[in-house]
Amino acid sequence: MARVMPAGARLCSLEFSPANADIARRIWAHAGVADRLTVVVGTLGDGGATIERLRTEFGLTDGAVDFVFVDHDKDAYLPDLERILGERWLHPGSIVVADNVKFPGAPKYRTYLEAREGQNWRTTEHDTHVEYQSLLKDLVLESEYLGDPA
Repeated sequence: MARVMPAGARLCSLEFSPANADIARRIWAHAGVADRLTVVVGTLGDGGATIERLRTEFGLTDGAVDFVFVDHDKDAYLPDLERILGERWLHPGSIVVADNVKFPGAPKYRTYLEAREGQNWRTTEHDTHVEYQSLLKDLVLESEYLGDPA
Protein backbone atom coordinates (compact mmCIF):
# COMPACT_ATOMS: atom_id res chain seq x y z
CA MET A 1 0.00 0.00 0.00
CA ALA A 2 2.77 2.42 0.88
CA ARG A 3 4.32 2.16 -2.57
CA VAL A 4 1.11 3.10 -4.40
CA MET A 5 -0.02 5.93 -2.13
CA PRO A 6 0.12 9.39 -3.70
CA ALA A 7 2.95 11.73 -2.77
CA GLY A 8 2.41 13.23 0.66
CA ALA A 9 -0.01 10.50 1.79
CA ARG A 10 0.47 8.82 5.16
CA LEU A 11 -0.71 5.47 6.43
CA CYS A 12 -1.49 5.21 10.12
CA SER A 13 -2.02 1.76 11.64
CA LEU A 14 -3.56 1.11 15.05
CA GLU A 15 -2.12 -1.86 16.88
CA PHE A 16 -3.31 -3.14 20.25
CA SER A 17 -0.13 -5.06 20.98
CA PRO A 18 3.13 -3.15 21.52
CA ALA A 19 5.07 -6.24 20.39
CA ASN A 20 3.13 -6.41 17.11
CA ALA A 21 3.65 -2.68 16.60
CA ASP A 22 7.39 -3.21 16.95
CA ILE A 23 7.30 -6.03 14.39
CA ALA A 24 5.40 -3.79 11.96
CA ARG A 25 7.98 -1.03 12.35
CA ARG A 26 10.84 -3.44 11.64
CA ILE A 27 9.11 -4.85 8.55
CA TRP A 28 8.43 -1.34 7.22
CA ALA A 29 12.02 -0.29 7.82
CA HIS A 30 13.27 -3.39 6.01
CA ALA A 31 10.92 -2.63 3.09
CA GLY A 32 12.13 0.96 2.93
CA VAL A 33 8.71 2.52 3.52
CA ALA A 34 8.90 3.44 7.21
CA ASP A 35 9.00 7.15 6.42
CA ARG A 36 5.39 6.99 5.12
CA LEU A 37 3.88 4.73 7.76
CA THR A 38 3.05 5.20 11.42
CA VAL A 39 1.92 2.63 13.94
CA VAL A 40 0.04 3.84 17.00
CA VAL A 41 -0.32 1.51 19.97
CA GLY A 42 -3.88 1.70 21.21
CA THR A 43 -7.50 1.03 20.37
CA LEU A 44 -10.42 3.27 19.47
CA GLY A 45 -12.41 1.73 22.32
CA ASP A 46 -10.12 2.86 25.14
CA GLY A 47 -12.28 5.74 26.36
CA GLY A 48 -10.93 8.33 23.96
CA ALA A 49 -7.20 8.30 24.71
CA THR A 50 -6.18 6.89 21.33
CA ILE A 51 -8.66 9.07 19.46
CA GLU A 52 -7.20 12.13 21.20
CA ARG A 53 -3.66 11.07 20.25
CA LEU A 54 -4.73 10.53 16.63
CA ARG A 55 -6.16 14.04 16.52
CA THR A 56 -3.39 15.88 18.36
CA GLU A 57 -0.22 13.94 17.58
CA PHE A 58 -1.04 12.56 14.16
CA GLY A 59 -3.27 15.24 12.66
CA LEU A 60 -6.47 13.33 12.03
CA THR A 61 -9.04 16.03 11.39
CA ASP A 62 -12.51 16.25 9.90
CA GLY A 63 -12.59 14.57 6.50
CA ALA A 64 -8.90 13.61 6.59
CA VAL A 65 -9.26 9.84 6.20
CA ASP A 66 -9.49 8.39 2.70
CA PHE A 67 -9.18 4.69 3.53
CA VAL A 68 -9.82 2.44 6.54
CA PHE A 69 -8.95 -1.26 6.69
CA VAL A 70 -10.81 -3.05 9.49
CA ASP A 71 -9.23 -6.32 10.61
CA HIS A 72 -9.24 -6.70 14.38
CA ASP A 73 -11.68 -7.83 17.10
CA LYS A 74 -14.80 -8.58 15.06
CA ASP A 75 -17.12 -7.39 17.87
CA ALA A 76 -15.40 -3.99 17.67
CA TYR A 77 -15.98 -3.47 13.92
CA LEU A 78 -19.27 -1.59 14.30
CA PRO A 79 -18.42 0.36 17.47
CA ASP A 80 -15.13 1.46 15.91
CA LEU A 81 -16.84 2.51 12.67
CA GLU A 82 -19.30 4.51 14.75
CA ARG A 83 -16.40 6.15 16.60
CA ILE A 84 -14.74 7.06 13.29
CA LEU A 85 -18.00 8.53 12.04
CA GLY A 86 -18.47 10.40 15.31
CA GLU A 87 -15.05 11.99 14.85
CA ARG A 88 -16.07 12.98 11.29
CA TRP A 89 -12.79 11.66 9.92
CA LEU A 90 -14.43 10.30 6.75
CA HIS A 91 -15.52 12.32 3.75
CA PRO A 92 -17.79 11.36 0.85
CA GLY A 93 -15.71 8.92 -1.19
CA SER A 94 -13.77 7.48 1.77
CA ILE A 95 -13.46 3.70 1.52
CA VAL A 96 -13.78 1.26 4.42
CA VAL A 97 -12.71 -2.35 3.81
CA ALA A 98 -13.57 -4.98 6.40
CA ASP A 99 -12.01 -8.44 6.43
CA ASN A 100 -13.41 -11.65 7.93
CA VAL A 101 -17.00 -10.43 7.96
CA LYS A 102 -18.39 -13.95 7.49
CA PHE A 103 -15.79 -15.98 9.40
CA PRO A 104 -15.31 -15.56 12.26
CA GLY A 105 -17.92 -12.94 11.46
CA ALA A 106 -19.05 -9.41 12.19
CA PRO A 107 -22.84 -9.72 11.72
CA LYS A 108 -23.75 -6.43 13.43
CA TYR A 109 -21.33 -4.55 11.18
CA ARG A 110 -22.77 -6.16 8.07
CA THR A 111 -26.38 -5.51 9.17
CA TYR A 112 -25.54 -1.86 9.88
CA LEU A 113 -24.15 -1.35 6.38
CA GLU A 114 -27.02 -3.23 4.73
CA ALA A 115 -29.56 -1.00 6.53
CA ARG A 116 -27.81 2.13 5.24
CA GLU A 117 -27.16 0.98 1.68
CA GLY A 118 -27.66 3.87 -0.73
CA GLN A 119 -28.14 6.37 2.09
CA ASN A 120 -24.77 6.72 3.84
CA TRP A 121 -22.95 3.80 2.26
CA ARG A 122 -22.51 1.90 -1.00
CA THR A 123 -21.16 -1.56 -0.18
CA THR A 124 -19.79 -4.30 -2.41
CA GLU A 125 -19.44 -7.79 -0.96
CA HIS A 126 -16.45 -9.81 -2.12
CA ASP A 127 -16.62 -13.57 -1.65
CA THR A 128 -13.30 -14.95 -0.49
CA HIS A 129 -11.82 -17.58 1.79
CA VAL A 130 -10.27 -17.46 5.23
CA GLU A 131 -6.55 -16.77 5.04
CA TYR A 132 -4.13 -19.53 4.05
CA GLN A 133 -6.71 -22.13 2.99
CA SER A 134 -9.51 -22.70 0.50
CA LEU A 135 -12.21 -24.52 2.48
CA LEU A 136 -13.75 -21.91 4.77
CA LYS A 137 -15.67 -19.25 2.89
CA ASP A 138 -15.35 -15.67 4.05
CA LEU A 139 -16.51 -12.24 3.03
CA VAL A 140 -14.78 -8.89 2.60
CA LEU A 141 -16.91 -5.75 2.53
CA GLU A 142 -15.79 -2.73 0.54
CA SER A 143 -17.89 0.26 1.55
CA GLU A 144 -17.83 3.75 0.10
CA TYR A 145 -18.98 6.47 2.48
CA LEU A 146 -21.58 8.63 0.76
CA GLY A 147 -21.81 11.20 3.53
CA ASP A 148 -24.49 12.06 6.04
CA PRO A 149 -27.81 12.65 4.26
CA ALA A 150 -29.16 14.79 7.11
